[in-house]
Amino acid sequence: MSDPILTAEHISISFGGLKPVNDFSMSLHSGELVGLIGPNGAGKTTVFNLLSGVYHPDEGEIRLAGKRIDNMPPHEVVAEGIARTFQNIRLFKEMSVLDNVKVSMVPHAQYSFLDATLRTPRFRRIENEQDSHARELLELFGLENVADELAENLPYGQQRKLEIARALGTNMKVLLLDEPAAGMNPTETAELRESIDLIREKFGIAILLIEHDMSFVMNICERIMVLDFGQKIAEGTPDVIAADPRVIAAYLGEEETKEDPQNVNA
Repeated sequence: MSDPILTAEHISISFGGLKPVNDFSMSLHSGELVGLIGPNGAGKTTVFNLLSGVYHPDEGEIRLAGKRIDNMPPHEVVAEGIARTFQNIRLFKEMSVLDNVKVSMVPHAQYSFLDATLRTPRFRRIENEQDSHARELLELFGLENVADELAENLPYGQQRKLEIARALGTNMKVLLLDEPAAGMNPTETAELRESIDLIREKFGIAILLIEHDMSFVMNICERIMVLDFGQKIAEGTPDVIAADPRVIAAYLGEEETKEDPQNVNA
């Protein structure tokens, strides 16, 4: 297998006396779809905040394509190639669906302020290219027919899809999906799964997702990591994770038996 596109090595962070992430390590390869699960408060969103530059680790290193990014601010992390969505949808709701996607492409626009002011042929060419690309992304999610609608007028499930389409507009290497299926009905969830499969097939990017819908996670992820109290307690295929006593104990609050040979510190 090729070198991983994203690695975190022994990262930890503290807030006062709390340590929501403690000695966490992971690797993610291009084209992989990996789940990050755990009980509420396990530290999953904190991991996402560390990977995306919202927080900086007190210990450890994060590398994207071999380059350290753990001290970069979020906008530089995005420029390097990590995009994310959030538990709470964060769209520009008074902008059109199309413009929500196009705004993510602005940092990559290869024209000057003067080009934009004078609307030079270079500016118009790049704008047309971005418009076409944005519409292609909307088509992936079945949103091409509402491109001119205000984002706030979309149903909840379509707003979720739009947020992912906007993230794709950044030309990322890694996509972090924070509870993408939250609030969706079964039909919307099935459509989302199809869209994520299309993303992987078309772009070959690495995807790391947090999700509480275990059926969704088990059916779409090829590898799963489990957090509990800020530490990774298990990692493996869905079948392995579903049968792991440590995972069952973390979710159900049951004590692990002393005879369990897997009862080791993670």
